[in-house]
Amino acid sequence: MHKFLQHLLGLLLVVACPVTAPCAAAPAVATADAVAPLALPISEQLQPWYNGAFINIGTDVYCDIFGPPIVETRVMGYAGFSHPPPDFSPAVGEVFYVHLVLGHPGNPCSGSAVGIELILPPGMVTANSADNPAFCYAARGTPLVLYNLDVDPDYGCPQSYPQGVQGLAVRAVRGGIGGGAWGMHRGFWLELLIPVRATQVQTGNNAIAWRVNPDVGVVGYPQVAAFANGDVIFRDQMENNDMRLDLCTLNPLPQGC
Repeated sequence: MHKFLQHLLGLLLVVACPVTAPCAAAPAVATADAVAPLALPISEQLQPWYNGAFINIGTDVYCDIFGPPIVETRVMGYAGFSHPPPDFSPAVGEVFYVHLVLGHPGNPCSGSAVGIELILPPGMVTANSADNPAFCYAARGTPLVLYNLDVDPDYGCPQSYPQGVQGLAVRAVRGGIGGGAWGMHRGFWLELLIPVRATQVQTGNNAIAWRVNPDVGVVGYPQVAAFANGDVIFRDQMENNDMRLDLCTLNPLPQGC
């Protein structure tokens, strides 16, 4: 738990507070190595993330058959979306990304099979394409190592999303830990990135949310207010833009970042 808290403290340094004002009025948080988005010495622009708050999802009993039962947080996470730097909202018609970052501080003996769904507000749709695919990464181990789950023989990153219980089911295409669930255990981290497009102006009254189900009857909803301005954008690709994984802001830095 101590090592997990060290990683978490490092990540908290780059997570924004919940959105409580129009996007242009609140600074977003960049996820890359403390480099200012507009100071990059190349033509590409780093797309920062605007993140909501960490929430705790479920509890478990620490796996120790000899000691007294210790109840602990099972999973925690937050949601966010990418946007043009430094603090502009995406435009209607423009492809940007939503992401979910989960950590697993709990230590249940069997781990967790985490079911995940994406709940988009009205006027927002997924926008997966060859140019704008989804990305799925995990960090685990001691020391932490970054894994691309798209090439993992047991997982794979989904590019289409059937209807789930409440939203779009985001299931590992090769089955994951079973039924498309994402396997996690103590010290594991997961980051999913999905391309989306707004079809109407979003003013923050609705939320981009994720349904996270780490155990039977246990559900949490990391979310962030949705913003999209009415400027017309005549492009489908993210062109010369770049994104960075929030997993690569953990401290210590995962190998492979």
